[in-house]
Amino acid sequence: MRFLTLAFYVLIGALLAWFAVRNWHIVALELWGGYELAIRLPVLLFITFFLGVLPLALLQGFTRWRLRRRVRRLELELADARPAEPPPASIFATQTQSQ
Repeated sequence: MRFLTLAFYVLIGALLAWFAVRNWHIVALELWGGYELAIRLPVLLFITFFLGVLPLALLQGFTRWRLRRRVRRLELELADARPAEPPPASIFATQTQSQ
């Protein structure tokens, strides 16, 4: 199964590399104030992809942090709610009672 996963990632990487090589053109972006930015197309796509992923990655990290804190608090409450175990009965006490 690991081989298939690795083969899939290698295939995706090869396709992305092929796309980058075939589209290595300069793209001009018109910015505010009359500024113009000249950037390669694959670099622009890479930047926009990660700018799109960033909010969701931050949201997921915050949600995992919040849920870990909640689980930790509930585990502590559960540990406090459990009754203390009675001390083990002495071996000598059980022998004297049975005689």
